[in-house]
Amino acid sequence: MSETRNRQWRVARYPEADEPISSALFEWVERSVPEPTDDQFVVKTLYLAPGPALRGYLDVSHQQFLGNVPVGEVMRGRGIGVIVSSKNSDYTVGEYFVGSLGWQDYSLQQPRGKEFVFSTKKISSPLRPLSLELGILGQSGATAYFGMLEAGRIKAGDNVLVSAAAGGVGSAAGQIARIKGAAKVVGLAGSDKKCQWLINTLGFDRAINYKTADLNDQLAKEFPKGIDLFFDSVGGDILNTGLAHISLNARVAVCGFISTDYDPNADTGPINYRNLLYQRATMQGFIVFDYWERFAEAEQALRQWHSSGELIFCEDLSDGLENMPQAVEDLFAGNNSGVKICWVNNE
Repeated sequence: MSETRNRQWRVARYPEADEPISSALFEWVERSVPEPTDDQFVVKTLYLAPGPALRGYLDVSHQQFLGNVPVGEVMRGRGIGVIVSSKNSDYTVGEYFVGSLGWQDYSLQQPRGKEFVFSTKKISSPLRPLSLELGILGQSGATAYFGMLEAGRIKAGDNVLVSAAAGGVGSAAGQIARIKGAAKVVGLAGSDKKCQWLINTLGFDRAINYKTADLNDQLAKEFPKGIDLFFDSVGGDILNTGLAHISLNARVAVCGFISTDYDPNADTGPINYRNLLYQRATMQGFIVFDYWERFAEAEQALRQWHSSGELIFCEDLSDGLENMPQAVEDLFAGNNSGVKICWVNNE
């Protein structure tokens, strides 16, 4: 390879309890491009997708699945890239690869077990833009798919509420609800502009600006017979208010609780949990990797819906590896519409 330098963001320190993600937590360095040994290959990063889990990677007091990124190590990050050097006959130069590439230009990779087939894989028939593989054809789309079909058990005719509806998962979840025949799909978002985008671009029936509206009153108005399916990734007050409006035999699918996830004072649960009993409802948490054996099913459906124009890819694009900390700041500030994507390199 003619390139000799590998730009990286490494973890400089962990944040304080209430400190937001910023460039102050990272160190910008340049290193040599790695060389593969037996069975390894080198991937050049094209796009990265910062997600809410990034905050947990830096919080030593927070329980999460992959563990903390040690101080001094390259910041963990999911992305798509192209193989530029290989000593593995199954991974050839020029093929595209999705996986944990890190906040860097080049990463050293090797095959992983079959349980990582969806999250870490070659792309046999890539669609354009390639960033689709980080959105509706990737973990965001799979989370929305299994959350709606399995945890939420969506049925035709359901009245559906989606929190964080302008985010990467929520925007896909609301569209899938519409595709599966929901009678009404209402999204919650943090600005009037996002609400109009949900309705005019993604086909939501209604959208509520939870920052300015009286959410309790608005949910009573939009769901006079109750919410049949509530897809929630916010938690806190929004979950509590939504539970007050669930219908008989409702389902609540929980895939996150970002409003309280990193709040050291968030030590109480929703008061309205008792409505689960009154309405004989169910509330189920789920992790997308629980369904890894069915990821091929999800990918086939998501690709078909995208190809037919039923499922619209929504991305909020930032430019440059040097802007990754700002991209994460924007994500946590709720400034994005759709999947947050950071362009890193051209092919």
